[in-house]
Amino acid sequence: MTTPLPFAHRFSQLAEQRSPFCLGIDPSKDLLARWGLPDNAQGLRDFCERVADAAGDRVAVVKPQSAFFERHGPAGLQVLQDVMRRFKAAGTLTLLDVKRGDIGSTMDAYAESLFGEGSAYAADAATFTAYLGLGALLKTLERARASGAAAFVVVRSSNPEGTSLQTARGEDGRTVAEALADGLRAFNEKPGKDAAPVAGAVMGATLPDSDHGVIERLGGALLLTPGIGAQGAGFDDLKRLFAGREAQVIPTATRSVLEAGPDAASLRQALDRHLAPARAFRATARPS
Repeated sequence: MTTPLPFAHRFSQLAEQRSPFCLGIDPSKDLLARWGLPDNAQGLRDFCERVADAAGDRVAVVKPQSAFFERHGPAGLQVLQDVMRRFKAAGTLTLLDVKRGDIGSTMDAYAESLFGEGSAYAADAATFTAYLGLGALLKTLERARASGAAAFVVVRSSNPEGTSLQTARGEDGRTVAEALADGLRAFNEKPGKDAAPVAGAVMGATLPDSDHGVIERLGGALLLTPGIGAQGAGFDDLKRLFAGREAQVIPTATRSVLEAGPDAASLRQALDRHLAPARAFRATARPS
C-alpha cells in the first residue's frame, strides 16, 4: 500500500496555491434561522451546499463542527459525510472538529471512525482533547500518521474558562499546556526532527503574549488558531503571537464569514476578506 502524503505537506501545497485559511462550518440553529432555512436535516444540507458553492476550491481547509450535525441525528451525520466528500473532491482538506478524548478501545474506535481508507469520515485531520492524558491518544496519533492525517490537540484554547486548567502547574513545574506541548513535540520528532508533524496544536488566536513559551515548546507542529473574527482576534494578533512560525499557522474563522450569507456574492466577499490577509500573513515567513 502506498503511504499517503502527510497532511502537513498537503496543507503547505494548498496554502501556497490558494490560501492557508481554514473555514469553519458551524450550522447552528441561530445561523440556519439567519439564513432563512428550517432547523432540520434539509436545512442543514441546503446550508452546506451553499457554503461549498462559495468556498469550493478556494480554501486550504474546512473545519465542520460535528456537534451541529449530530444534533440532527443520523440524517445530520449523512449530511456531514456528504459535505466532507464534496470538499475532498475539490481537493480541499477536511478537518473534523470533534474534540474526542477517551481511553483504550473506546479511543481506538473513535480513531477508526475518523482516519484511514474505509473509515466513516476519512477525515484529513480532526481535533482531540487530552484531559485523560496524552498517552491515551498515542495510538490515535499513530493511526493518523499511518493514514497521512493530522491530529490537533487542544493545548491553549481561546475560551477564558480553559485558562485555569491549562495554566495549572504540575509537580515538575510545567503548566498543563507546557507539558502537552512538550509531549506533542516529542511525538512529532520521534521518527526524526525532519519528519512531517502529525500532532498539531489548537492555540487560540486571542491568547496573551505570555503564551509565547508554549508556542516555542511545540517546535514544528502545525497550529490551528481559532478566534479570528467573531471571537475578537484579528490577523494582527497572529503576527503578535506567531511571528517566526507563519508557515505553521492555519488561521481559522467561522461566524465572521458565514454570517454574511445566505447571499452567495456576500458570502464570497466575506471569504475574500479572510483569504487575502491569511495569504499575506503566511508570506511574511518567506525570506526577502
